Amino acid sequence: MFKYIYIPCVFILFACTEQKTEEIATAEKTATEMADVHSYANPEKAVVKHLDLDIIVNFDSKIISGVANWKIINNNSDSIFFDIDGLQIEKVTINNSVETSFFIGKKDPILGSKLSVLIQPQTEVVSIYYKTTPGSRALQWLSEGQTHGKNHPFLFTQSQAILARTWLPCQDSPGIRYTYNAKVKVPKELMALMSANNPQEKSATGEYEFSMENPIPSYLMALAVGDIAFASISDRTGVYAEPGMLAKSKYEFTDMETMVVAAEKLYGPYAWGRYDLIVLPPSFPFGGMENPKLTFATPTILA
Repeated sequence: MFKYIYIPCVFILFACTEQKTEEIATAEKTATEMADVHSYANPEKAVVKHLDLDIIVNFDSKIISGVANWKIINNNSDSIFFDIDGLQIEKVTINNSVETSFFIGKKDPILGSKLSVLIQPQTEVVSIYYKTTPGSRALQWLSEGQTHGKNHPFLFTQSQAILARTWLPCQDSPGIRYTYNAKVKVPKELMALMSANNPQEKSATGEYEFSMENPIPSYLMALAVGDIAFASISDRTGVYAEPGMLAKSKYEFTDMETMVVAAEKLYGPYAWGRYDLIVLPPSFPFGGMENPKLTFATPTILA
């Protein structure tokens, strides 16, 4: 049986109580002023703090469409900047109703484009209506033949390192963190999961709601949709997989709760509530991804 899995760890920062020297103060000021060169966001002007996402997953067109409602902290700014790459922006509104102007900058082959949105000093919500495109590199659409069961298609995302912007208009920098809620509509024979509080059985309507109370960076936004089932290991751990892989997956990770307990003895109480894991279909090309509340794992981990 495979005995080693990734367990998220809590890193504790210790504050220094001693008086800072002038050199330290200067270094900290310089670090604060440094921008993330891999993001178009300017958090000094306006920064996102919470996302309400409402999307539809269409396997026929291989398109995700919907609206990203961003609650922001606005430092008396007249604009806010987002990262996008391979997205169609249909319209943008502010404060849930008023349509506003936006501008999409020149596309960079690595960074994508800057989405500049005109806001007002009192703006608290920016809503971006959008669709993904075939150029949305974070979206991996698997055909039926690429799955274990070979009866239904499958979708999974890979947002790391800066690919969240290819399926979600966001401020795609690891230093910018936010909580989120999401509503996701999928074909009723499939289940949707995210890096959030997840369902444990399929919805009859194909509609799912998610919540993530801990602030996360955009690279940890994750979505998986497919013919998925759940098996509990403990009251806070469990495994998701295609039905034909579920029994073997549960057997492989039967010691997961024991490992969480061992990690807690080293690092303190587990801060994320649940620790679940999904074993992806055979075509999953990565070793794994440490998405909070739902680690993505390769099926080659099954002995």
